[in-house]
Formats: sequence, structure tokens, C-alpha cells
Amino acid sequence: MEVLKILGKYYRDNKWVCGEDYESLEWYDTTIVKPTEEELELLQERLIVDEMRDKRNQLLKDSDFRAIPDYVLDKALWIIYRQKLRELPATWVDGMKFPTPP
Repeated sequence: MEVLKILGKYYRDNKWVCGEDYESLEWYDTTIVKPTEEELELLQERLIVDEMRDKRNQLLKDSDFRAIPDYVLDKALWIIYRQKLRELPATWVDGMKFPTPP
């Protein structure tokens, strides 16, 4: 489990100090209780999906200009590629590779 990554993403506004594992987590925040190890394990699964979505969104952004009406070079292939990216949240499993751009 990537404790630091999880804490940094989902608890960045809280007060804590942590080493590499849950046992080293020192919780100083008084606004919420220290998350349990089980809660962080659930967030690990969410983190994997969030990272996939972030990468997918960046790939779509990087190819946006290829979807404008006056772009003609391999446009049909780019439309298919971008559709595959949009379908990823429904079809993606951990470890699956992203579609290859044309």
C-alpha cells in the first residue's frame, strides 16, 4: 500500500506525519479522526482508478486539436482512439495498457 501517496492525495489538508508504512503514521489533526489501515486500503483502490482517469484525461487533452473540424490528417483514426480513451473507465482493469495513438 502506498500510504504516503494516499495521504498526500486524500488527506493533504490534514495534519499528520508518516514514514513508509501505516504504523509510522502520526495523526495530529483534530478535525477528523485518524483513518484506519482498512480505510487507506480502500483509498488505494480509488487512487489507482483516479490515476488512470488523470492519465486518460491528459491523453484526451493532448489530442484535442486532432478533433477540431479542420483537422484532416488521420482524423478517423484519432476519433476511434479518443473514443477508446473515453470508454476506459468502464472497460479498464488495473494493469491494462492505454490505447496507442495512431
